[in-house]
Amino acid sequence: MMSPTPTPPKVALGAPLVDLLAKAAPGLPDPVLDGGHLAEEPARAYDALRETSVEAQLLVDHCRTLLHHRYGDGYAVIEAAPLLDAGALHDDGKILTILLSWLATPLRAFDRWPLWKELGTNLDIEPTRADGIGYHPLHLDLVNATLPPDYSALLCVRPDPRGGGASLTASLRRAVARLSQTERDLLAQPAFHYGGFSGLTGVGEELNAFPVLDELRPEEGFVRFTAKMLPGMDPREPRTSAARALERELIADQARFLLARGDLLIANQHLTAHGRERLGDGQQQIPAEQRRLMWQMFLRAPEHTS
Repeated sequence: MMSPTPTPPKVALGAPLVDLLAKAAPGLPDPVLDGGHLAEEPARAYDALRETSVEAQLLVDHCRTLLHHRYGDGYAVIEAAPLLDAGALHDDGKILTILLSWLATPLRAFDRWPLWKELGTNLDIEPTRADGIGYHPLHLDLVNATLPPDYSALLCVRPDPRGGGASLTASLRRAVARLSQTERDLLAQPAFHYGGFSGLTGVGEELNAFPVLDELRPEEGFVRFTAKMLPGMDPREPRTSAARALERELIADQARFLLARGDLLIANQHLTAHGRERLGDGQQQIPAEQRRLMWQMFLRAPEHTS
């Protein structure tokens, strides 16, 4: 297993902000949903709390800069371990939901899962799945929807005891800019397929065949890519070669870092793909309750919330 690159600078949560969230959360409305999105009443209450705190607004401004800069990496890592110590995993992660609601609208895309979906370590499923033990290649979540989540948030509840599972992020737009015009033309064809589409809310309609690239310039467009589709593609097709060229460019520029307990990775799906290295060897010898555990939530930008 390759050594991960150094962990990117984390966004720290100061003690006053941790104290504010821990004390205020019990008295705020529960994060009920409306059409898959956080309902208006709790959203207003959570935002009102943000407005009382200079520290909260500074946190939001810093994270938005990291997430939205057009030439940036499109992700942020919040050091939320102090919130876990303050009970943030109780009440279905209410404290964490309040925190993320300051950045965008929490979204439950999968009807059968709660707002925060647990991603444990399952030894009995396909290793490349999110809760498997194998390599999880660079991708966007819900790539075959007309409105994929704008952000994907991953909380490290428990890291891999064997030191594996390094997180991966890669700039989509920088990778596209390094492709040839012929490759970009091939990727703009609506001929790519991946995944099923059922039991979903708040992500639009199914794109049964989708283009990887839209008609905008590389520095502005949306890159609808998942390397998980590549094994099912015909290796003789020029489109397959173009998709693999994009994967190579993403890997060449990817960041690799381990998340510690409480680290909260937020990826802007308009700018960055994310993935995960395989977990460490010997997972069968680790008791189930000690294996790697992540929580995942999706977020919707205000302009796409209905």
